Amino acid sequence: MRLILPVLLLLFGGCGPRMGVPVVLTGESPNVTIMTFNVKWLVDSEELVARLKSKRIWGLESRDEETEIAAHHEAVANTIARHSPDIICLQEVINEAAAKRLVQTLQSKGANYNLHYMNSRDSFTEQDVVFLTSANSTETITTEKATRSSHPRDPSKCTILRCRIGEQHVALVGIHLKSIPDKLQSVTKRNSQVSAVAQDLRKLHKNGYYPIVLGDFNDWDGDVEDANPKATPLPSSRVFSSLKDYHEGGGKELINCLKFVEGTEKRYTYDYKGSKTVLDHILIPSNWEGNVGSVTIDHESPTDASDHWPLVLRMDASS
Repeated sequence: MRLILPVLLLLFGGCGPRMGVPVVLTGESPNVTIMTFNVKWLVDSEELVARLKSKRIWGLESRDEETEIAAHHEAVANTIARHSPDIICLQEVINEAAAKRLVQTLQSKGANYNLHYMNSRDSFTEQDVVFLTSANSTETITTEKATRSSHPRDPSKCTILRCRIGEQHVALVGIHLKSIPDKLQSVTKRNSQVSAVAQDLRKLHKNGYYPIVLGDFNDWDGDVEDANPKATPLPSSRVFSSLKDYHEGGGKELINCLKFVEGTEKRYTYDYKGSKTVLDHILIPSNWEGNVGSVTIDHESPTDASDHWPLVLRMDASS
């Protein structure tokens, strides 16, 4: 499989996309870099923070003033610019204005990105899953108005990006699943959410798309050891079994890129109750394993950017 820099074609909100035939737009790079990053309450204004906090939402304590909001955007943009990814999936972007502000901050650093925004159905936290794509193309990037999921409740924070990588039709499924990994109520919710996502993966595959699932899974993959000093944490829900084997039977259709992070001690994207572990993942088609150039978790990103560390996948086309 030859990988070429993709340009965004279609964007869908929820999960459950309408299929179409995309036009291939390619750049000059033989490699693709994909990042997933939970940016922890990316907001655009003091007024927005005050409204969210009036709902008794926690986690916004360092966003009360404009200087704090600006510093957060700077920290997130610096982290992104350091890796120059071609495709970025961001979680916990609160609204389109916040996403546009981040794009402007990136532009001030010479990093040009196109925003592809879809409002989620999470009316309480108002968190969205957002894609950015590199603007380093002379072609016009086109998007199509999103259709809502065939699953009106599960999950609320899921966006599907369809594009071409070389000769392959690819669908990147960005997710942010229910938090608190080991709480029974959360496990039940995540199981419901992942059932909907797996159904959409089957639809995408049937229509000729190779799915990549990425984002904040809020669970552990029992197949891949991470930095948790205890025994490898067992998955508390069936997120990974349902997604990796979305056709239910035979070999697994997807593999976790976490396995390519060299050094178990480096495998953490979050400090969960004092234990460094991985809650953020990128799942790719199993037959793409030979095209993985590198997978890194950026532990140099500042803690004022997020309470998560970003995960970066580089697909090498030269092999």
